Amino acid sequence: MSIEVGTEQPVPIVVKPPSTVTLLQKKVMLTMPWQKMTNPITSFCVQQLADKRRTSAMLNFGDAFVAHARNKCADIFLQSDFEWMLTLDDDMLFPFGNAKWFNAHLGRDLPEPFASFNAIDRLLSHGKTLIGGLYWGRWKGGGPVYAEGRKEIEWARKAPFDKIRQTRWIGTGCLLIHRSVFEDIEKKFPYLARGANGEGGNWFSTSEHNVMASLNGLHKMLGDGAMDGEKAMRAYQMTTAMLAETKAKSSLGMGEDAQLCTRALEAGHPCWVDMGLLCGHIGYHVYNGLE
Repeated sequence: MSIEVGTEQPVPIVVKPPSTVTLLQKKVMLTMPWQKMTNPITSFCVQQLADKRRTSAMLNFGDAFVAHARNKCADIFLQSDFEWMLTLDDDMLFPFGNAKWFNAHLGRDLPEPFASFNAIDRLLSHGKTLIGGLYWGRWKGGGPVYAEGRKEIEWARKAPFDKIRQTRWIGTGCLLIHRSVFEDIEKKFPYLARGANGEGGNWFSTSEHNVMASLNGLHKMLGDGAMDGEKAMRAYQMTTAMLAETKAKSSLGMGEDAQLCTRALEAGHPCWVDMGLLCGHIGYHVYNGLE
C-alpha cells in the first residue's frame, strides 16, 4: 500500500481485503456521540455496517458539548474488551458494501472497488492505530477535513486514490481508533487520564495540561520554604518553559478532533487519512467534494 501523495488520477486498483477469519477476530465498537437527531441516511448506514459477530454499538446523546460525549464514549469503550473504536458522526454517509445505494446517495459515480468498500474492513486493512475516511466540510467550497486538506483541495477532489496519507489531524466523522491510542495518551499526559473508577478521561477536551503539570510543580517548590536565589532562578526557568509550551502547543481554539490527533502523535500514534474511503457529509445536501 503506497502512502505517498503522488498519482494525480484515480486508479481503480483491486484491493484484496483481509481474510474473513481475520476480520471476524477484530472486535470493533461502533460509537455514536450524537446530539438529539440524525439523518435517516446516516442511521441506515450504521444499521448496515453493524455486524453482531464482531461489532457492538454504543450511543451517547443529548450533551450540548460534543467533546464530553466523545470522552464518555471512550470511557465506556476502554471498560470493554473491544480492540477498536469506530466513531461515526450523526451527519455522515459512509460505504458499507452496496455500491449502487452508496453512489446514489453520495451523488457521484465512484468506480470499483471504492464504491463497494465496507468502511470497517477498509480501515482495518491498513493496520494503523488512528485512521479515518476522506470527507469534506458542509458548505460550498468546503475543503477536505484533514489538516492539510485546504492546501491539497484540488488533488483531493480527484480522489479516490488507493493510498493513505499521514496528516497532523483528521475529522472524527468516520475514524477508527485502536484502544492503545487512548491508553498511551493517558501515560503521556496523566492530567488527562481517567480516575480510579475508570471514568473521566479527557482525550478530546481542550486543556493546557502540560502547563497545569508545571504549575503544580512550581507551586510545590514555592511552598517548600524561603525563596533563595537558586529557587528564584528555577522558578523563572519553569515559567519561561511554560510560556514557550503554551505558545507552541496551545490547545485553545482547536477542535476536539485535532486535540485527539495532536495528543496521539505525541504519544507515538501518527494519524492517517484514507484517500480511497470517500464519505459524504450531510448538510443541506450530501457534500461530496465536487461543490
